[in-house]
Amino acid sequence: MDDETPSTDVTLRATLDEQAAAPRGELLAHWFRTATDLLFPAREKEFSDSWALVTESIDGGREVRVRDVRAHWPHLADALRPSPFYAAAGFHEPSPGDGDDWIDDSGRIGGVRAGRGGSHTELSAQLRGGERVADAAWCAHLVDFLATALDGADPAFARIDHLSFEETTDLEASLKRPHRQALRESRTLLRGYSWVTGVPAELAARLGGPATLKATGAFHAVHELHAGGLLLQATETLADYDHPHLEAVFHALAPVLPPGTPQEAPDRPAPRIVFADASRP
Repeated sequence: MDDETPSTDVTLRATLDEQAAAPRGELLAHWFRTATDLLFPAREKEFSDSWALVTESIDGGREVRVRDVRAHWPHLADALRPSPFYAAAGFHEPSPGDGDDWIDDSGRIGGVRAGRGGSHTELSAQLRGGERVADAAWCAHLVDFLATALDGADPAFARIDHLSFEETTDLEASLKRPHRQALRESRTLLRGYSWVTGVPAELAARLGGPATLKATGAFHAVHELHAGGLLLQATETLADYDHPHLEAVFHALAPVLPPGTPQEAPDRPAPRIVFADASRP
């Protein structure tokens, strides 16, 4: 999951846990299908060819490989529904010549088990934004995808970031929170905050619910998920998400963020966080 495509710059992530509102395998298949349809449509040349790989367990086990996600979707969906250890799909332009030359992916979808005993499933999608990060309609499409893909999930966490590819959040890295701990406590403490932040139902209630969060003025939009939880959109576009907006989001979410003062992390040269203790904002 860390082998992200270098040409991508927008990442969407979501975390499912054992309290997911539907079977995780069904939610995983729904994530892959929704991303294929909404983020990587076949009518666009850069997404017209695709591949997928599903690995059954951490020890290997059965593998499923397909060369065309859309043409072999029923076979791929059958491999995703048991909630495998690892799944990935890539989308790219048609290969030149006989098709054996490597073409860099224009976008990726992923899903991997995480946490002790595979207690969580981390979902991801990566794609090229470029100048479109300043386009309101394109950014709204990203949020619509996330809302559609997670509507039946009540995710433990979700986010949309620009130029951020790590599985752990900038806040986790700066607080030196172990990944397993962050996953285990994700319905008690929010793992981080981004341009779009997915908040589980338990934390949304502690923050006062959608009306209270709208009233803070920190969010351009508050989206309610059918099965529980909220998607909080800070600004209309990714390009608009500057430090003043980031600070507003931090203060709005401080009551459910982990305590402690973030420190600089060598692997995060420009973390998108506020360097303040959320317990004393």
